[in-house]
Amino acid sequence: MNEFRHGEGNGHHVAAHGAPGGLAISTAGYTMDSGSKTFEASREETFEFRILDQAGRVVHDFDEQHGERMHLIVVRRDLRRFQHLHPTQDASGAWTVRITLPTAGVYHAFADFQTAGARHTLGADLFAAGRFEPLALPAPSTRARVDGYEVTLRERGAANELRFTVRRDGQPVDDLQPYLGARGHLVMLRAGDLAYEHVHPLAGTPALAFATGEPAPGTYRLFLQFRHGGTVHTAAFTREVTR
Repeated sequence: MNEFRHGEGNGHHVAAHGAPGGLAISTAGYTMDSGSKTFEASREETFEFRILDQAGRVVHDFDEQHGERMHLIVVRRDLRRFQHLHPTQDASGAWTVRITLPTAGVYHAFADFQTAGARHTLGADLFAAGRFEPLALPAPSTRARVDGYEVTLRERGAANELRFTVRRDGQPVDDLQPYLGARGHLVMLRAGDLAYEHVHPLAGTPALAFATGEPAPGTYRLFLQFRHGGTVHTAAFTREVTR
């Protein structure tokens, strides 16, 4: 079965060795060592973690990627309640961030980072106690509405490319503002195991376009983030891949 392919030249990010990212707390010689993983639903709390090397030493040196040295993606395991956060690192090497798990359930936290020129994604489950009622994914659609914007998705199969058009009040939005050094960010998560991919837009094209490689068959939840009017907006899509 095909998995996500590498494509660094196109702003494409998957785990090392061709495997999907974010499925394990330890891979490629790095381990995500987390503090408490249990939270109270709807209460803001601190989440702390460290990245350890193969010898168990805390890693201090991280490369900056798109304006940040660490990206933390948090999503409930039914692919709802998406958050994109940026922890801060202290002198001990620990990363901390204030986080709110809005409802009860099991969440997955993806630590997305680069060190020594290589990109990695590690993942760990977080828990918010209480009655959990999983939500079914919306049906696949090429349109999403968020904060008064309408976002349209078009696929270019031959190039494994996804293109997004943003409109407001029926008019194209052609003045998107940079968000983390890019015109947009796309996170793809596969239903069932939460295989993770974080893609940056293609350069040299006026379209908001992303090269996604060849994902394995399955159901995916896409989270497109873009900035306009000084605010970051997140549009979500369900996508079926059958080939």
